[in-house]
Amino acid sequence: MSIATLSPAIAPDHYRSVMRHFPTGVAAVCAIDPETGKPCGMIVGTFQALSMEPALVTFSVTRTSTSWPKIARSGSFSVSLLADGQQAVCKALSSKAEDKFVAIDWEDSRQGNPHINGALGWIDCTIKQELDGGDHLLIVASVQEMQEADGEPLVFHGGRLGGFRESAAA
Repeated sequence: MSIATLSPAIAPDHYRSVMRHFPTGVAAVCAIDPETGKPCGMIVGTFQALSMEPALVTFSVTRTSTSWPKIARSGSFSVSLLADGQQAVCKALSSKAEDKFVAIDWEDSRQGNPHINGALGWIDCTIKQELDGGDHLLIVASVQEMQEADGEPLVFHGGRLGGFRESAAA
């Protein structure tokens, strides 16, 4: 007997309701679209380190994303780890706007990928694998170069964006 027959399917609304209790960082995945020569990007809350040797990172993206195919065509991208106060950047890159970068302060990396100025760090990557993840793709990428800055992270929790708040010592 398979596991699927032992329990009922999880309703998407219930899944979202439970998972929204887990806070995530906010990362901007950006590249230059080779077809247009313009920057393109999207926001992910699933970004994480995968391996130190070799240096690999991973994130997931919905199969219906219109931004990911543009980024994937480039073969490489940059991940900017957004800082508290960069909510406008998050909203711009989460939008369906034609030019998401019109009001974003960014610069090219040595690899030719957009870095968001003011971010806590950036990581230039090349795409290693796209794996099946149900209604998402799981992206595995090789880290080529990275840099960090000071500040506090932008955090997504319960459908809201905000900063990190340290709890009082016990």
